[in-house]
This record gives sequence, C-alpha cells and structure tokens, in this order.
Amino acid sequence: PNHKEDEARAWYGRMVLPPTDAVHPEHGDTFGNIRNLMIDAAGKGEQTEKLSLGCSSSQTARNLEEIVCQENSIYCWARCMSILEKGIPHENYCQEERNLRLDCVNPRNQTYTGGHGDYYPACTASAENATSYPKLPVYQEIRDPDICTDAAYNDFAKTDGYAHSFDLGPSIFMWSVVDGEVNGRLVFDGVFGYLAIGHASYAGGPHDSMNGASIIMALPGGDYSAVTGLDMSLEPNINEYVISHTASAFRHWKEPVSASGANTSSYEIEVVENCFTAIKFKTSEINGIPFDLNGKNDLIWAGNNQDYYAGYHGYGNRGTFVVDFSSGEAYMKRDEGHNQDGDNRNDGNNQGGKDVASKNTSDASSMFSSWSTTSLLAIICISLCM
Repeated sequence: PNHKEDEARAWYGRMVLPPTDAVHPEHGDTFGNIRNLMIDAAGKGEQTEKLSLGCSSSQTARNLEEIVCQENSIYCWARCMSILEKGIPHENYCQEERNLRLDCVNPRNQTYTGGHGDYYPACTASAENATSYPKLPVYQEIRDPDICTDAAYNDFAKTDGYAHSFDLGPSIFMWSVVDGEVNGRLVFDGVFGYLAIGHASYAGGPHDSMNGASIIMALPGGDYSAVTGLDMSLEPNINEYVISHTASAFRHWKEPVSASGANTSSYEIEVVENCFTAIKFKTSEINGIPFDLNGKNDLIWAGNNQDYYAGYHGYGNRGTFVVDFSSGEAYMKRDEGHNQDGDNRNDGNNQGGKDVASKNTSDASSMFSSWSTTSLLAIICISLCM
C-alpha cells in the first residue's frame, strides 16, 4: 500500500534461499556470488548497484554500519585484523620499508575481495584478486550421472553388518558397539576432497563446535601446502587431528595427532572413484577422548567434494549431531530438545539402505540452516528498501 514519504514500510517473512551454485534467472550469476558481492560491498561501505541485488525493482539496501578499524589493524575477511599480530610494526611499514602495500591476502598471495576463505594482513605487490581453489580433476558437479546414480549410492551405503544408522543428508553414519569399541562407517555422497568425523569441541563452541574438535580425517593426498594444496601423486591417508581452537584453516592444524602414538590401524578409506567416499574405524576414543558408550555423544562431520586444499566444506556438507551408541538414538544437534514432525531424528530403529526421499528432506533442512545468515541479510534488505 501507499505510504507517506516520512514513513517506512517493513515486511517480515521466513525464507529458504537457493543453493550457492544455482543461477539467478535475472542477473545470470550464481546466488553464492551475488551474496558475496553484497556482503563485500556492505563491508567496504560501498554504495553501488551490488547492494540492490537483494531488493526488487530499482531499490537498494541501506548500509547501517560504517566499519572503521582501530589503529594498526585493517579490514580483512569481514572483520578488523591486527597487523601487529602478523609481524607488521605499523601501518606505513609495508610502503616505507619494503616498497609494498598493506593488504588482506590469502596464502596464494591473492587479494581479498569477499566471501569465505583464509585471509590475513600482509605486505604484498600482488595485483591478483582472490580466486576459488583449483578443482579436483573430477569434482561434484561433473560426476558422471550414468555411473554415480542413486542406486549406486544406495548400494555403497548399505548398512549391512551395523546395528544402527543415521541419515545426515549428504552422508550416513552407521555403527555397532563391539568389545567396548565403536565400529563406525561414515558414507558420503560426494567425491573425495576430504571426509571427517569426530568429537564436537563443546556445546556452543566456535563455528558450530568445530574449532577445537578432535576428529578422524581422510585426505586424498599428502605433503600439504597452503599454497599448492595436497600432493595428489601421494597416497590417500587417514589420521586423527585436532582442529585449531582459534583458526579454522587447515594450515593451522595440519599435523596429525596420531603421529604421537594413537592407534589408527583400523582406520580405512573406501572410494568409488569420482563418485562416493567412506571412512571406517574401530576405536573407543579419538585423540585420547573416549566415546561414552552408555550415554549421548556430540559428534561433528564434514566433507569436501570440490578441491584438494582441505578447504571449506561448503553449505550442507557438514553438521553437528548427537548419538547414543547403545540405544541407537540420534538427532541433529539443532533439533535437541525438539521432536516435532519433520525433525531428522532417529529413535534407534533406522536400519537398511539409503532412502533418497529422506536424504532430500534432510538436505533442505540443512540448506535452510546453512543459509540462515543470508536469509537475515535478505530480510534486512527488504525491510530497509525504501
């Protein structure tokens, strides 16, 4: 309805936004790129057409926050970062002492332009903007659909021999308790970039209890470098790791803790080449932290089906969930305390092969959870478009 010039019309609604790789029919770009452009423009205080991408017609979002970093810090990766912590003594050092400029870069010496990644302040002469990690030779979107079928995945994900299983959406976790140990298998409907499962750090921990987590992680190569990624000519390997409490990028926690004596002899990697991935293990503990075989365990999982940099898992390919190994009860951590229709919840009787319909429902739920931040941005945009 029409309103006076000094009045603002607000609208509230709940949205489920498309996947990041879906193409916007009007703008011809993916929703993921559009989101990154809006966030970057807002973070830099720009008033450009990028801020109108989430609004209808010719309207634009209002940027209500001006980001001003304190002395000896710069805006880098969506926040202000200290240059002193990176060994840069003052803001003019790069130019005056090294004839370089101070900027926000990644380990490949590319300049931050927005989005997710691994960035920090540095002295640089690079004029190259950040790009995505180089892809796997065969990544998820170019799998052979005639080989990587639902039927093939269902066969790969059979739960025969396991007492319990829980559908995590793009993956299934199955387990039995044998001789005081968890005999587990995590199956991933994705090509092998990496696959991991383990103890969540603690309730409410950083990045949905990821930072500080003790995990079992399988990698498709070795000799990791933050600049060149994994050496894919080396054999795949599986070890225990502790994710850094303060930094998410793999370069900060790339040394396996199993090198110090943990028994990983039962850990195995299974791969349907260029299609699906699984890891198997039989253990009573990870990184010396025992499973509670008679109670509930907060677990975390993640998979990458895109690159060989042990990088970002992407939306939907991760989750925090709760498992009672003895009873078979399992549910997503976000559903704790709720048992409403539609919850991805297992009462202990979830047996048999992969249910494609169940997989799709869980994927939609994961998509909504993962896009909650973007939904909020869109709601703010619509509310403030004048």
